[in-house]
Amino acid sequence: MTSHYDRLGVSPEATPAQIKAAYHVKLREFPAHTYPQEFKEIREAYEAIRKGVTTQNEDFLKMRPLEAELNLDILKQVEEKAIAQLAVSLDDLIRATF
Repeated sequence: MTSHYDRLGVSPEATPAQIKAAYHVKLREFPAHTYPQEFKEIREAYEAIRKGVTTQNEDFLKMRPLEAELNLDILKQVEEKAIAQLAVSLDDLIRATF
């Protein structure tokens, strides 16, 4: 079985521009009215390759959940700083209330 790249005559490492150029060359070589089966196979190969490239780009841009680990030492330091900021004397609380 011939791969899509072989059908277009390009290597799998070819750029999208090279693939598109090879596709147009093959379409000129096998016009639809003279070679309907080859024309159909060339179009299918190009669409499969093009969708594969599009899928790779979509996968790259897909949102993924953030993966992180909590550092318990840092969490403890943040907690101590937050509690220190909240420490209010009774006089300060009475003064702020009235």
